[in-house]
Amino acid sequence: MNKYFAALVVLLFSAFPVFSQNVKIQIVAPKEFKGRKAILLTREKGFAAIVHSIKLNSDIFNLEIANDLVPDLYQLHVSQVKGSLFFFLESGAKIQLDTADVSRSIVTNSKSNPDWKLFQDSLQKPYDQRILDYAIGEKRARKERNADSLNFWVDKQAIEKEDFVRKTGEYIAKHPDSYVSLYLLKINWYAFKNDRLFEKLDKSLAGHRTYKFLEEKNRKAENPGVLGRRL
Repeated sequence: MNKYFAALVVLLFSAFPVFSQNVKIQIVAPKEFKGRKAILLTREKGFAAIVHSIKLNSDIFNLEIANDLVPDLYQLHVSQVKGSLFFFLESGAKIQLDTADVSRSIVTNSKSNPDWKLFQDSLQKPYDQRILDYAIGEKRARKERNADSLNFWVDKQAIEKEDFVRKTGEYIAKHPDSYVSLYLLKINWYAFKNDRLFEKLDKSLAGHRTYKFLEEKNRKAENPGVLGRRL
């Protein structure tokens, strides 16, 4: 492990003194996967990921994780298997490992993952496909040096991105008690900071580190002169 990465992990934990909990998850894999290494990474924007490394010697795994860090979006890698799975880690979750592509693994026994799948299937994946199609059109227009066509495809992408942000905000507002909404608000904070979406989140999420982070961001956004006066 890189010494600077290790120092950052220590700093992150020391800055947020919290109690840990035992998070039990099940990863179902065939016998030939016994002994392979699986890596779990938190999906943090702007911070180094916190890594949990486990060996697939059994189906049940107990992870010691800070109380205020779950449920949250994690990424699962398995050695010698392509793809990675993005899922919401929470105690009791069961992962039926796809042996050809980890991204196709199925997560059950989870409250948050149906919300995550709904967002992915109804918003994220269609958006990604349309943006890809528009980007191909833009590339073709650049190659042909067709200014009108280029402007058309660039405008289509801008409109699509604006529409996706709007729909994401609507999703958050319709799912105020979901940890998925909490995650989405965190990674899109600057797009939504003036929309008062934080106030719509259910108080049942208040114990999560992300909620506390957003609460502080929201407080500063509402009182922008406070920090300046203190300085």
